[in-house]
Amino acid sequence: MGIADGKVIGTTKIVDNGDPSERFNFVLVAEGYQESELNVFAKDAKHFVSGLFRTDPFDEHRCAFNIYRIDVASTDSGADDPAACGGTGAMTKTYFDAKFCTDGIRRALTVNSSLVTQVVSTQVPEFHSAQVIVNSPIYGGTGGQVGVSSTAKKKDDGTLVDWREILIHEMGHSIFHLADEYFYYAGCDVNESSRNQHTSFEPFEDNVTVSPTAAAKWSDLINTTPLPTSTNPDCTKCPPDINPQPASFVVGTYEGAHYTHCGAYRPSYNCKMRKLGEPFCPVCRRAIHEYLIPFDPDFCLSRDRLDLAKWTAVATILFGVIQDGGGVIIVGGKPIPIDPWGPLRHSIWAAMANPHDASPAVRDTVVGVAMTHLTSLVSSKEHRKRLETAVQRLVNDAAARLPVATIR
Repeated sequence: MGIADGKVIGTTKIVDNGDPSERFNFVLVAEGYQESELNVFAKDAKHFVSGLFRTDPFDEHRCAFNIYRIDVASTDSGADDPAACGGTGAMTKTYFDAKFCTDGIRRALTVNSSLVTQVVSTQVPEFHSAQVIVNSPIYGGTGGQVGVSSTAKKKDDGTLVDWREILIHEMGHSIFHLADEYFYYAGCDVNESSRNQHTSFEPFEDNVTVSPTAAAKWSDLINTTPLPTSTNPDCTKCPPDINPQPASFVVGTYEGAHYTHCGAYRPSYNCKMRKLGEPFCPVCRRAIHEYLIPFDPDFCLSRDRLDLAKWTAVATILFGVIQDGGGVIIVGGKPIPIDPWGPLRHSIWAAMANPHDASPAVRDTVVGVAMTHLTSLVSSKEHRKRLETAVQRLVNDAAARLPVATIR
């Protein structure tokens, strides 16, 4: 099974926010979809993106992302489901060898990550992260070199689930290096004596710690006294599911995390890294923010509010110049537009700065003011910088050539 059991069809850019050298290039890869089912994968990818951008904090960073979809056809649908973990025993022929029951855990759905990376790097050379969507109704996923999720609508026990939550949780691992905040590996109903006590070694992930006070991790986010905390009274068992705080996201130290019953602490009682359907806790949100901020453009229409007053001024300047009206005054070293139809139209300021009577330098100045605002919208950092430099030179040169009569 493997590359003989399917083929790579091609790549589609489904979210385009600009130059790949400046954005976070995120790739969704099909696994376990037959060629006739790739239209389903396209819908699944679109469905995932809509959920991603409705999730805090990704809603604030939607313009940081370029998102691609790689269509990969497999001979069979689904994934291997070994009987050893209570599965159907099905062995499917898929391109990336998707299978449940990794390490004896049925929900642990994995793929050939090296092959995924090889395909993605060929299709999208500037990619940052790849996530695999597996066409299976069985609940499962993992997050390692790449994130993996099935398209399950319910867990094995019948509990309803939104599969997009699985992949967003796995992104926490594969992209942002966040730890699982739950306090078991196979499950609380399994005798896991090796999970009773965490080692004294401090985990590298931002959202778990062995410090009861979260020293050097998230102590700066704890703003309630006494310290919000919970302890596990019996380390041979999972902690009791009783929240000691009135809200799930009060930052403190809550015992039971990093797959162990005792000795490791999580920042909030609940978090998406512990339980699907919950928001990310403040510590996880901070880690995600810090990672994505460098990929954010200076201006994002879906995030930033337009200053309508500013853009009305830009339109007034440009229209005034085109109509050979309006003008500018210099206040504090900055050119200020004069509305050609405003109350200053007949004032001495407007008369002295009116392009009808002033030199071409006035016209260059007002156009430069407008271009300063327009240039900020250019998506390419390289072109934006060049334009900013050119516009600044225009404004400086024009202002220097303004006649003495212009108010400064």
